[in-house]
Parts: sequence; C-alpha cells; structure tokens
Amino acid sequence: MSLVASPIAVSSTRKWAKRFIVPAVALAGVGAYFTFLRPARPGPAAAAGKFLTVQPVDLDVKVKKDGELQAVNNIDIVCMVEGLNTLVQIVKEGSFVKKGEVIVQIDSSLIRQKIDDTSIDLQRAQADVETSRQLREIQDSQNDANLKAAAVSLELAKIAQKQYIDGLYPQQLADDTTAVKMADITLKNKKEDLAQTRGLFAKGFVTAADVKQAELAVTTCENDLSKAKTALEVLTRYSHEMDLRGKESYAVQCEQALGRTKKENAINLRQKQVDLDTKEEALRVVTRKFAHLKEQLAACTIAAPADGLVVYASTPSGSGQPLEQGAQVRERQALLRLPDTSAMKAVLRVNESQVTHLRAGLRAVVSITGVAEPVGATLEKISPVADSSQRWWNPDLREYPVELTLDNTPANLKPGISVKGEVYVDRLSDVVAVPLAALYTEKSNSYVFIRNGEDIKPAAVKVGETNETLAQLLEGLAAGDQVLLLEAGQGRDLLDKAGIHIEAPSDRKRRADEKRPGIATATKEPVRTASVEH
Repeated sequence: MSLVASPIAVSSTRKWAKRFIVPAVALAGVGAYFTFLRPARPGPAAAAGKFLTVQPVDLDVKVKKDGELQAVNNIDIVCMVEGLNTLVQIVKEGSFVKKGEVIVQIDSSLIRQKIDDTSIDLQRAQADVETSRQLREIQDSQNDANLKAAAVSLELAKIAQKQYIDGLYPQQLADDTTAVKMADITLKNKKEDLAQTRGLFAKGFVTAADVKQAELAVTTCENDLSKAKTALEVLTRYSHEMDLRGKESYAVQCEQALGRTKKENAINLRQKQVDLDTKEEALRVVTRKFAHLKEQLAACTIAAPADGLVVYASTPSGSGQPLEQGAQVRERQALLRLPDTSAMKAVLRVNESQVTHLRAGLRAVVSITGVAEPVGATLEKISPVADSSQRWWNPDLREYPVELTLDNTPANLKPGISVKGEVYVDRLSDVVAVPLAALYTEKSNSYVFIRNGEDIKPAAVKVGETNETLAQLLEGLAAGDQVLLLEAGQGRDLLDKAGIHIEAPSDRKRRADEKRPGIATATKEPVRTASVEH
C-alpha cells in the first residue's frame, strides 16, 4: 500500500505522530513481535530456544538514517580580494547579524598603495590623451591648409597655361610678324630713297655724303629686317615650344604636388590618430585598473547582505588555520555562511543499497535533538553524486545526500543539529515477514530455521523489502511456520550441524588456481556447496 493513502500523509504532525510514529517506535523492541508472531511452547532440548509463529503482517518499508539540519536558503560570503590577504576583523561565529552590518574586514593597505600609484598613472595618461588629441587637431588644420595651397597652385598653373596659349603667344606672334613687315616696308622705302639720292647725285644736286647716308640707311633697314625675321623664327620654332612645355610641365607638377599633399595629409593624420588611439587605449587600461582596484578596496569590507546567523565556512583541506583575526585568506575562499533559519531541512546520507528505493515526494518524519515532538517532512532532492567527505576513511562507502524539507521549523534551531529521519517508502499488506533476529545471511544466501517436530530445519529464503526490525520473505517460508530467534553464532552452528557448508572466497580462489596449469595443488576433499533438505 502506498504511503499516499496511509495516515502518514495527514498534514498535522501531531496527528501523524500519534497515529503512525508511536506504533512504529513500539515495534522496534523484540517484544513488539508478539503483536503478530504467536510464541510456541518450549520443545525438547534439541529444539531449545525462542520460536515465533509466522503470521501475515502489514510491513512498513522505510529508510531510517541519522543526519543534520541545514537551512533551505543560505547566503555564502566569499572573499573576492585577489591574492593572499590577512583578516583584520571577522564577526564571531554564532552571532546574529543585521543586513548592512560589517561582518568581515580584510587588510587593504597594499591595495590603497596601488590605488595611489595608479592614480598618478591615470593623470599622466589623461594628459597624454589630451596632448595627442590637440596634436591631431593641429595636424588636421595643417592638412587642410596644405591641401588648399596645392589646389591653388594647380589652378594657377592651369590659368597660366591657358593665358599663354590664348593670349601671350598669339600677341607675341602678331608683334613679331608686324615687325618683319614693317622692317621690309622700311627697307623698300630706304632703297627707293637711295635710288633717288644716286639720281640726284648724278645730276649734281646732292653730295656724295648724302649718297653714303642713304646707303647706310638701307643697310640699317636690312639689318632690322633680318633681326625681325630671326625673332619671328625663334618665337615660332623655339620660344613658343619651350614656354608651352614649361607651362604644361608646371601644371603637371602642381597636379602631382596636390596628389602628394593628399597622401602626406592622410599619412600624417593617420599617425596622429594612431598615437591618439594608443594613448586612449592606455588611458582605458589604467582606468580599468583603477576601477578594479576600487572594487578590490570595496571588497575588503564585507557587509551582511541580509539578516542571518553567522556560520564559519570550513577551512581549506590541509591548511589547519581557523578563520580568525590575522588568518590568511585567498581569493574565492568561502568565509561565512548566513543560513535562513526560518526554513530548515534535514540532510541524511543514505547508503547506495537503500537510495534506490527513494524518490522525490515521499513523506518522512524527522526527530530533532532537543525538540520533543517529531516533525513531518517531504523528500525534495536526492543528490546524483555520492558524498566523498568520508572517502578517506572508508573508500568503499557510497552514501548519497538526501534532503528532507520540514513542514514547519521549530523556533531556535541552528544548522548542524543532529536529527534522525525516517522516510516512508511503501506499506506492504499481508506479507510473510520475520524479525531480523530470525534471519541468518551468509554472502548472498539467507536462511531461517524452522521447527520440524523436535528438530530444527534450515530453510533457504529469498528476502524482499526490509525495515529496521522486519524482513519480508518472498520464498522459502509460509504462514504458520515456527522460526527460531537466533543468538550470536547460533546460525552458523545450525548450518554446520545440518551439513550445509558455504564456500569461502579463499576456497573459491584456491579451486580456481587448481585449474590453472603449472600450479601444484594438494588433493583435498571436495567442498560441498550450500544445499537445503526439504
């Protein structure tokens, strides 16, 4: 029968304790077996001992284990200061603190010194950033001026080139051409004058000097004409080409200078920008370091985040140094725990052979040291990982923490108080069960000893569910059989008298070695395996 329908599910703990727990506790004594096992009259000497008659009973399957109280909700106080530091002040364990009250003070002298040094670095980095930013602005302005100057030079070169092609050269060409024509006309006039002068000289009207003067004028005009022609030829064949190429070359140079200026501006500005970015990144690094040191300084003073009872955390394994003023603490080390004692839970460590029977939602009762009445509870959680705290003392021990949340928490409880928990797994109706004192188990074999007239007969049985007093028998025993309550060592003796020998592990190893080649063995009588006569 499931516990859901049993009286254990009654919400009131007081009713539960009266209707279920008290009878269960009463069954713990041997005398309680007589409520379902009828004692038989003493037999002959061969069947000496206390026999009980087996009757169908209702068997409560439960897991009973010791444990301790813990708070459902805990606030862990962890040291967040980097490195190894010294505790200056810590509140006493067991004290009740209010929210905001200082509970831990860590030495902060080294951090304050680092803050002072970093503050200077921060100011220097800020000044470097400001200087670099102004230099970048200056470079930006200089770039703009250089670019405008190069652009104006290019524009002027193009204007000069156009001016020469469209104005200066045509004007100069026209002037030189006119000069040639004028010199040619003047030469013709002078030649006519010379001819007239010679005619007059022949008639005696002029002197020979006048003729010489006219000849000189002709020669001068011939020279002027030659000069004008030479100047025109130089202009058209040389000067014009040179001036035109010079204008064109200067315009090209100005255009290239404009391109170089743009590239130089970009390079200079990039250099200034990189310098500014580097200084800003250095400032950010120092700023983060300064902020981190401020956080570390604040972490040296720990205030209670909520009201609670102070419980010291366990010291690191092997350190041997308790949490006290002057102790060394490391980063991420748990210092304190503030449990909320208004809601508590019982934590049991259940053996792996029993934990498979448990599941969340099962009902339980918890007996708390110092509390008169048991308290109802509900199984909330089964740890998926075995507790390894006792592995050093017992490597083969596998226990799983099981959490039972109390229905109500009595006043003035503290974490760590010892408890005894009983988790009710199931209720089996009308099953054949015997007291644990009547059951003898050797390795994987289980036996009970049944009265057979004046003798005692071993019976191999198959064990089902058990609790702290009874064991359900699935096979090998029937209602009405009388079983013997064994004394210390009596079960082994009765098996030997019945001729039942259970092979020891050393015997099995020896027989396995005998079958291996190359191992000398002595001849012994075969060992009889366990058997039961019916």
